[in-house]
Amino acid sequence: MTNYTPTEILQAGINDTRETFAHLYIELAELRARAAYLYNLAFVDQEDGDTTGGRLPFHPAPAGFGGNELALPARPVRLDRLTAAGLALYTVGVQTALAEREDLVRQIELAKLDLERMHIAATGTLDQVVRGVIRGIEKQHRDTQDAEPRPQTLEAWDVPVRIPGTNTTLPPR
Repeated sequence: MTNYTPTEILQAGINDTRETFAHLYIELAELRARAAYLYNLAFVDQEDGDTTGGRLPFHPAPAGFGGNELALPARPVRLDRLTAAGLALYTVGVQTALAEREDLVRQIELAKLDLERMHIAATGTLDQVVRGVIRGIEKQHRDTQDAEPRPQTLEAWDVPVRIPGTNTTLPPR
């Protein structure tokens, strides 16, 4: 009979259950990426020399964040070879993964709300910009129509004026 450690049995329960909802992680990542893209459109000034073509810049994780370790695959656990205590540990692993799934579903719902808010912000910001441009065009159009050439009246001066290039000064009128 194969001996499994309690950690291997727990991890087997978690891994086996995670495989059933792996698509939820992908959905959550896609929702967050779309919300981040809309945030970038709505609130980041595109005239700052953005040459990435609409993509957000890549920022690597800080030092000491982790993720550089290789994940060692766990040994496959055969359920028919587990004792009652081993099956209880496997069940705890399954329950842990199901709690993780519930949290993941809640995060997806929150990400959907964030995406809706980003849609509203992006369209509101774009509407505001368009309205401002239209107001500017209308104001410019009004200013050009209102600016009729007005006749300028010449009035006599009341101080002595020197004729340029000479020493002659004209008396005031």
